Amino acid sequence: MVSFQGEDFAVGFVGGIAFTLILAGIASVTVLRMTDRYGLGHWKLNIGTPLKSMWMNVGYWKNEQGEPVQDFEEACLGLLKEVVKASGILDKDATKDTPPRSLAILDLGFGCGDQTWELARLAQQGGYLDFQYVGLTLNEAQVQSAQRRIYREVAGADACELKTDSFKMFCANAAKPETWSPQVTEAVESLADEKFTGTWLLALDCLYHFSPSRKPVFKYAANKLDAQVMVFDLLLNETASMRDTLIVRAVGVMMGCPVRTFLTETAYKDQLVECGYDRRSIKIHDITGDVFSGLVKFLDRQDKALGEYGISLGGFKLAQRLFDWFARSKVVRAVTVVAHTKGKSS
Repeated sequence: MVSFQGEDFAVGFVGGIAFTLILAGIASVTVLRMTDRYGLGHWKLNIGTPLKSMWMNVGYWKNEQGEPVQDFEEACLGLLKEVVKASGILDKDATKDTPPRSLAILDLGFGCGDQTWELARLAQQGGYLDFQYVGLTLNEAQVQSAQRRIYREVAGADACELKTDSFKMFCANAAKPETWSPQVTEAVESLADEKFTGTWLLALDCLYHFSPSRKPVFKYAANKLDAQVMVFDLLLNETASMRDTLIVRAVGVMMGCPVRTFLTETAYKDQLVECGYDRRSIKIHDITGDVFSGLVKFLDRQDKALGEYGISLGGFKLAQRLFDWFARSKVVRAVTVVAHTKGKSS
C-alpha cells in the first residue's frame, strides 16, 4: 500500500511539471504571435552599446558662442563646465605665479561616470599634474556603471596620465556623513592631505534632494576637509508670493525633497556661513535663462522623436511641465554657487 502511494505521488509530481511546461509553452507561443514582428519594437536591437553617454542633469543650453544647444550630452557637459568656470580652478591668470600641481575633488551624486571623466579631463587641461577623486552616490548601479566607464576611458586614452586608482567611487548617503563606513570616511578624508593645491566639494544638480538638508555635508566639507564649494543648485526666488512658495514646497515634497529644501539666496548664504564658509567669498550666479527653457524645448523634441517609434518619455513629461512652470514663473532660480572656507577666502 505504501509503495503504491509513493508511485502515485511520483506520477502526479511528474505530471504537474509536464502540465506547467505545456502551459508555459502555450503562453510563449501566444505572446510571440501577438507581437507585431513587422512593427517598430526591434528598435532595441539597433541600439549601440555601451551607450555613448549616460548624463543626467538639467543642462546648460547655451554654448561658448552664446548659441542655443540642441544636444542633451552637450548641455549636461555645459552645466559642469559652467560650475567649474565659476570656481576659477582653471583660470590660468589666477595661478600663473604658483602653477597648480594637484587637485582633490569630493563629488556628490556623480551619476554614471560621464561627469567624473569629463572633470578629470578638465583638470588635466588645466595643468593639474595630480588628480584625486572621490565620488558618492545613493545608487549602486551607478557606481558600477561609473567604474566601468572609467576603466574603459583610462585603458583607451592615449598617453593618459590618469590612473584608475585616482578614482574612488562609493554607494553612500552624501547627506549624512555620520552614516559613512570607515572605508568611505577614510577615502573622503584623504582629500584633506596638504599635498593638494586645492580641495573642492562638487555637487551638480543634486543638493536640493539632500535630507535632512545640505548643512551636514557642508559642515563636514568645511571643518574636516577645508574644502571649497562649487555647486549647481536651485533657489527660491526672494520675490515669490506666499501661494507660489507653498506650491514649490509641495512640489519639493513630491520630488522626495525636504519641505524647505528651496532656500532664498539670503538663507542659502546664511547656511554656508553657519557651516564655516566666508560670507565675502560666496558668489551666486543666476543662470536660470539658460537652463529651464532649453530643457523644456529639448524634452518636447525628444518626446516627439521617440513617439515615432512608439516610445514614451513617461515621467519625464511631468518633469517637463514642472520645468516649464519654473521657466515662466521664475519662482525657482537655477544658480551656480562658489564659496571658500574662512581660512582660504581671498
